[in-house]
Amino acid sequence: MFDLNAFFEGMSKPLLRNAHAKAFGHKGLLNNALIQDETLGFYNDKDRVAGLFQKMEPWQRHCMVLIYNSASRGLTFNELRLTVPVSKCRDLQNFLLEMCREYVLWRSPSASTSVYYGFANFIDIFCMPLEDAPAVKGADAFYQNLIDWHICEVLALGMTGELKVNNSNLLHRRSYQICTDAFTSAKRISEKTAENELSLIFNFLTGNGWLEQEDACLVPTEKALEFIRKNGFRLHQDLVSWWLKERFRGDRSHCVRLLRMLDKPRTAPVASSIFWVMDPTFRLQEKDGLIAWEYLPRPLRELWLLGLVRFTMANGKIAAVTLEQAGRDWIESSIASIPEQNISCLPNFELIASTGTSPRVLFMLACLSKVENDEVYLRFSLNRDSYIRGLKCGIAESEIENFKGWIKPPVNVESTIAEWNSSYYGARVQTVRLLKIENADVLNELSRFPQFMECTNEYIAGYGFVLKPEMESRAFDILTNYGYCPFVERKNVNRSSAPTEEWRKDFAAGWPEAKAPDYELKDTANSETLQTALNSTKYGNNYQKLSTFDLVKVLRYAKTVGALIGAKVKNPTKRGESEVERNFFVHALKLAKSPQTIEIQPYGSEVPELLELSFIQEVKVYNGHQP
Repeated sequence: MFDLNAFFEGMSKPLLRNAHAKAFGHKGLLNNALIQDETLGFYNDKDRVAGLFQKMEPWQRHCMVLIYNSASRGLTFNELRLTVPVSKCRDLQNFLLEMCREYVLWRSPSASTSVYYGFANFIDIFCMPLEDAPAVKGADAFYQNLIDWHICEVLALGMTGELKVNNSNLLHRRSYQICTDAFTSAKRISEKTAENELSLIFNFLTGNGWLEQEDACLVPTEKALEFIRKNGFRLHQDLVSWWLKERFRGDRSHCVRLLRMLDKPRTAPVASSIFWVMDPTFRLQEKDGLIAWEYLPRPLRELWLLGLVRFTMANGKIAAVTLEQAGRDWIESSIASIPEQNISCLPNFELIASTGTSPRVLFMLACLSKVENDEVYLRFSLNRDSYIRGLKCGIAESEIENFKGWIKPPVNVESTIAEWNSSYYGARVQTVRLLKIENADVLNELSRFPQFMECTNEYIAGYGFVLKPEMESRAFDILTNYGYCPFVERKNVNRSSAPTEEWRKDFAAGWPEAKAPDYELKDTANSETLQTALNSTKYGNNYQKLSTFDLVKVLRYAKTVGALIGAKVKNPTKRGESEVERNFFVHALKLAKSPQTIEIQPYGSEVPELLELSFIQEVKVYNGHQP
């Protein structure tokens, strides 16, 4: 956040003198350095700012708190309109301008609107006491680190060829269904929860280069497999760090400040308003109540998926939110705690593993066995079909030996696994990497060099070696000491970067790109003149019958700015039905399928509903007025 001292240092000398004169009156000729010191001393007075805060109306205080909670992101004027009562929309611009002139806020132009920010000097002043959530009879819902397991599961689906893309470079519907059906724990909250988690996972995988496209399939990259093998214990921490970079642009202190507000249970509307500043795309609820998953800000939903917060559920909706122990640990040490590692193999070919088990082991289990549940303690069943299918993914025999060491199978299971391995590895057709050495002396010397032989599968007398693909680079390093720079023949594999557009569209949240501070703070156009101009267009406050094309434009405008819509509604298929006048806010437009509908929130109600587009006969925009 901007510091007040840095703000005044960037101000031109004439404007700085005007700010000084506003505070102290005209004192004649003064040194520029003295003017700046006195001006900063006056406007930096926290008692003055606290006095202004105390005199504000409740909606003005709420607006200031939200701006200061948004920190370096800031909030645009259109976003702030979604936070105030409809009757106060016309007063909002004057209030914001006045706060800028008091140097409690500053603004910057951005894409035909203004972005408003607070000053770091006053961050402790603009906070309101948060009430604890009342005791609610409901079930606690927490996710712990199930998302780590789901990442391993998605990578395993890629290994087995289940992740396919269609001609539009979108994940095939069947593959999408396989993934979301696997996330049964998420679906206990909402069907949309599994979809949001899948979007989060795919953004993480594609953003880190862990998936790539081979023909019509998405497959794990060598980078992903290498990470799982060597650094899997860091998976959860890397996921949280990536999310922090995406959602808060790496500003950990900002995220921690918002999370600390959930140290005690808060009602769902209060928790929603805290994180709304990072996803200000809908109108905040003005009253307490329950909130469905779909109407939570995306960062708050993702915090639950990351296991940092827990929900209290009532009637299928979120009633209260509080920090999980993992969230408290992350605040204090930057490391979120996860369940302990626990794995056991039973004589009936079932395995029980906690989600705290190493991702390397979980990934192998997902490839080689059938998953029976989706809980913190996972249950797997081994059978020949799933095991052989996993081996066909290209898992190295050495990795299978490690797997047996991890699960420590009973004698009957171990012997059966050995039989399965023998049926697959006992007779094999495979492409191998042959290293031919022309010099017989060097060939003999290398065959007696233990460090080099570790990089090979087999020594071929008089010819060379069969190299281990994963140790190839190390073998080449050793060969350079013998003066060799090996010619490497590569198989051309048609691989490209995995498509990202499908996932970014659902995941991305707006972040206004601000320019330099607006020091002049000129008043905008007269509101009455603006209203007169609007009334002459389709966005006016008089009822108009519009074409479907223009109607969609008006509804999109209302959704963007949070304007209240008035509509005369009638079912055209029922001739005897009379028109009904309805007032509502627009939440979403669903125009891809027939019948085309819009999701609305009726004025004075907090329960959303669907309205068919064809039912709207005439429409008007209130533009700050009340019905």
